[in-house]
Amino acid sequence: MGVLAIWRYPVKAMLGESLPETHVDHAGCDGDRKYVAVDVDTGETIANKRGPTHPALRACRAALLADRDALLPLRVTLPDGEVVEGADVEPALSSLLGRRVRLQAAADVPGRFAAPGRHQDFAPVHVLTTRTLAHLRALQPEVEWDPRRFRPNFLLDDGDEPGAFSEDALLGRDLRGPSGLALAVGLPTPRCVVITRAHEALPAAPRALRTIAEHHEFDLGPFGRHACAGAYAETRSPGRVRVGELLTADGDPGPPSAAIAASLARVQALLAGEAPA
Repeated sequence: MGVLAIWRYPVKAMLGESLPETHVDHAGCDGDRKYVAVDVDTGETIANKRGPTHPALRACRAALLADRDALLPLRVTLPDGEVVEGADVEPALSSLLGRRVRLQAAADVPGRFAAPGRHQDFAPVHVLTTRTLAHLRALQPEVEWDPRRFRPNFLLDDGDEPGAFSEDALLGRDLRGPSGLALAVGLPTPRCVVITRAHEALPAAPRALRTIAEHHEFDLGPFGRHACAGAYAETRSPGRVRVGELLTADGDPGPPSAAIAASLARVQALLAGEAPA
């Protein structure tokens, strides 16, 4: 499968940036979900799924500056198009959200479904395929099924023939790149109401989540039943990946249930702060 696009999201819940290439290690893509917006007065994370101010946060776009040694190496484009950098970012966000905001290193803020030191839900890498998007377009043509709605790290080209959520065939297998990168794909990506909301230039899509739920729902054990599209992966071997490179899947697809069970056990161990085998 060819790598069609690469994205990272330096601030959790904000829009991200498209990259021509990236290094991937055990924490995920370089710079992904590196910062979390925190309410200074309450200490609570300003998440993208709840709270009265999340639409404004979701409309901001974050990019990492080349100077990683800066105190806050971020450039943020606000919803009105104003661009702020470095020390100006937190005051601008505080004014936008109507509360005192601090951007804190994700490693210092516990995530709801993330391992300690991470803020990617369930696993550090998220992949989505073109065939899944084609399948969704066939199921519900009234929705604009743009990959940006799903916020993946990698969009993989496996054709445009509808008929399958093709990430299922990757569960339990490794995706390998020419640099030595190996991604262990293990869990279908649970979707939530965020995909139904307006996103960048994409209009709101009230039917998006319902469509996925009607056709592709999984029992994720202690996390409940979820509509799923895309897949999560752990980094088995770090490496660099570029747009246009090919990732190949090792082995033959097995039953999704076995891969899901193994991944859920790993996620639970990580959430508990354990080191799973």
